[in-house]
Amino acid sequence: MTALEVRIAAVRSEAQDIKAFTLESITAEPLPPFAPGARIEICGRTAAGEEAWRAYSITSDPGETRAYEIGVLRVGNGGVSAWLHDTMRVGDTLKITPPRNDFALAEGADEHVLLAGGIGLTPLLGMARWLDGRRTPYRLVVSAKAPARLAFRDALSRLGAVRLHFTGMAGRLDLAAEIRAPRAGRHLYICGPNAMVQDARRVARKLGWPESAVHVELFGAAAAAGDVEFEVELSRSAIKFAVPPGRTILEMMLEQGVFPSYDCKRGECGACLTRVLAGEPAHRDVYQTDEEKAANQFITVCVSRASTRSLVLEG
Repeated sequence: MTALEVRIAAVRSEAQDIKAFTLESITAEPLPPFAPGARIEICGRTAAGEEAWRAYSITSDPGETRAYEIGVLRVGNGGVSAWLHDTMRVGDTLKITPPRNDFALAEGADEHVLLAGGIGLTPLLGMARWLDGRRTPYRLVVSAKAPARLAFRDALSRLGAVRLHFTGMAGRLDLAAEIRAPRAGRHLYICGPNAMVQDARRVARKLGWPESAVHVELFGAAAAAGDVEFEVELSRSAIKFAVPPGRTILEMMLEQGVFPSYDCKRGECGACLTRVLAGEPAHRDVYQTDEEKAANQFITVCVSRASTRSLVLEG
């Protein structure tokens, strides 16, 4: 993995548990260019002092390559996000990867509907800034629990096609009213919590949106409230291991010297699908359909966990 070194040029509090970090080049050379929706990975530390890489979307306008801006939601007290919040200050340096983009604006689209839930705003904000500056038709709908949890309010106020919705005051977002009917050239982009992404995809299907016009991105595999340790047995490899909260089956497989196919590590591409032989998965991917998840024949080991105390997988 090719790494770049950057300096933290600015840190500011954006909302409850959310900080924005501006990362600049430590040389006279500009940072690598990126397209709307791109992300970088940051090398950070866990509470145990272990090195760990975590992905963060770039929120700044892709036309700006002197610095990258990212938004970081603090999740728990032991992961990379807590390390960034608690220890990183202006002037500190970080190792990052060059930008990568698996959530790009669709080529040939003439209208973009951007649907954000919570910190899922981060990649969509970069998209909106790009589209707004080029007067391309778009709508950005941002759902947050309360105003105190809405990040990047100043940036949003400078955009021309934004609607804010606060579930704590107005209840659940009417997804059908916001997504609306599909048409040729209109594309939908969804980023947010797993449940919100799944609901939005179901609504889009009912409205007749083709899968090719719906683009999604998840937060990744950060620990969720209530996650517990479970055991995995790999039948072919004859290996057993525990998967603690905050770690993924994929990470533990790699540590055991088992190397399955994988790519996105966010439950979107399906590359890591593994057959389930016993136990019941807790599906957190957006690759499988509801019917496929109900069948419990396969699991995405990059993000999904177990509903039972153990799983037996073919691996």
